[in-house]
Amino acid sequence: MLFQSKCIEYQLSGIAFHHKDREQRFTKVITTLLHSNPSLSFPQLFKDQHQLKGFYRLINNKAVSHSTFLNGYQSGLYKYSNEQKGSEPWILVQDTMLTDYNSRTLDLGYTQTEKSNGFLLHHGLLLDENCIPLGLLHQEVIHRERVEFGKAKDFKKKETKDKESNKWIEGINAGNVFSKTTGRPLIHIMDRESDIVDVINTCQSANQYFIIRARHDRSTLSHTDREKVEDLEKHRLFHLMRNSKKRKVITRTLRNKNGKEYDALCYIHYASYKFRGIETKINCVWIKEKEALEGEEPVEWFLLTNLPVDTSAAEIVDLYSKRWTIEDFHKCYKTGCSIEKRQFDSRKTLTTVIGLLALIAVELLRSRYYAVQYPGMNISKILNDKEEVKLAKVLAKKYLKPIDLTMCKKYSTLWWIFLLGRMGGHQGIKQKGLPGWQTIWKGYEFFQQMILGYKISQNTS
Repeated sequence: MLFQSKCIEYQLSGIAFHHKDREQRFTKVITTLLHSNPSLSFPQLFKDQHQLKGFYRLINNKAVSHSTFLNGYQSGLYKYSNEQKGSEPWILVQDTMLTDYNSRTLDLGYTQTEKSNGFLLHHGLLLDENCIPLGLLHQEVIHRERVEFGKAKDFKKKETKDKESNKWIEGINAGNVFSKTTGRPLIHIMDRESDIVDVINTCQSANQYFIIRARHDRSTLSHTDREKVEDLEKHRLFHLMRNSKKRKVITRTLRNKNGKEYDALCYIHYASYKFRGIETKINCVWIKEKEALEGEEPVEWFLLTNLPVDTSAAEIVDLYSKRWTIEDFHKCYKTGCSIEKRQFDSRKTLTTVIGLLALIAVELLRSRYYAVQYPGMNISKILNDKEEVKLAKVLAKKYLKPIDLTMCKKYSTLWWIFLLGRMGGHQGIKQKGLPGWQTIWKGYEFFQQMILGYKISQNTS
């Protein structure tokens, strides 16, 4: 299924083991993962006893760790960027994912409650100028130790560098190194959790572009000026933006709480302010849906950025909406690669596997995005097994509807996505829009079962 581009190839080749045997084992492991269903257990994936033993020897090796893979991915992304024409900014989407290992005896720390068991994964997912996912430029594994549970007040007194929120600054630093190494600017897109003075100031001092959804109703008044003003609310972000004179009404695509897209009329205001604690003036964009869908609250975003807004406020909103890509990545990671079902007896081994599977999740994600961006590309670019292509054509006669064939080129990448969607229970693009990742994955799991039976029957005959 997977479309192996130069981008993925470079990331694979960037992984350095400094040992011939480990390199040979990794080649066998990654070949199996890239040409199998990565949601299966490792004993199911590596059916040969010697292959399974080689896999476990690789990931348990003291010289192989989580950073082995992440450093390789970064190296490959540097090389890929240097080969691309043009110098358009790329996008680095940062977000944090919670994992759930509540059924495991291995203590990984808590996530939300004291009895929970798991860890946090903070990601910096790199997208190109066409918003195609490229790979992880940053990944941080965060264990919340149980002895620290309930001590939130103590953490508030610490500096950002000593807090969990330092993860955002580490992501910015990774982006800064990328820009200096490749000469390519980045736009950091982050959600409300990143609305921190130190995060914004770090972006500014590192000359990194950012778009952050505001959480705090920041004030333009200094501590001294606050004593001289009666109505403090009039000097706060939310009031100022709602009453800004620079305003428009636009139509844009929004997503409901289930992720389905729809078009809506929206107010959009934009202005620039100098807020207390932030070293330089920053630009602000406010967008709010005029009429919300029945039973839902109107979409409303306050966005902070150092990109120009006077002529491109709507573009800022469009760029921020690309944050949804990382939510799809998390689905690929959890569902497509089953990272929460992996069972190991040490944190080190588990996080090593998490690092290994990161690139598989990226490649799964890329396959769907390619179908959207390059819908006419031949299926052979994704399915490189002739038997799989043959079976897909047979299944299409049963599952694809006549209306599907009017909306895509036969045997194209979009045709393949429609087929997976139908096999996964999708009711059709006219009714439900393009199949979502989870539906596509159900279809792909069904396809893998069919191809396994098909190949067995061919061997038997």
